[in-house]
Amino acid sequence: MSKLLSLIDGALLDLAPEADLVIAHDQDLLAAAPSLDGVKVIRLNLPTFKDGRAFSQASLLRQRYGFEGEIRISGHVVPDQAHYLRRTGVDAVELEGTDRVDDFRHALGAYRYGYQRAVNGKVAFEQRSAAQ
Repeated sequence: MSKLLSLIDGALLDLAPEADLVIAHDQDLLAAAPSLDGVKVIRLNLPTFKDGRAFSQASLLRQRYGFEGEIRISGHVVPDQAHYLRRTGVDAVELEGTDRVDDFRHALGAYRYGYQRAVNGKVAFEQRSAAQ
């Protein structure tokens, strides 16, 4: 049974209701904007480890199209990608089972700062200055 792991706080939930919009991994969001009227949950797919288009899709949905709902990702997602998915605007990962939950949680806590500007955060020097 699929579970939903929050990339925001690491909480594990039974899979929430189906996404309102599923965007294929090869859909070009630069060519045509998706209709986001009434959409609360979008699911992106990562078909293979080498296919990073879902990272770009999440970033475009947040930055260019102003989507404020939940973005979740399914498919071939590995714990090493968790930090970067969160920085591009992904809220949750769909997991088959619970055997990798601890690995994802560890990966989420591995980096405190990022040097590139995230879609929903500040760069490292701004965060460190604010903490002092």
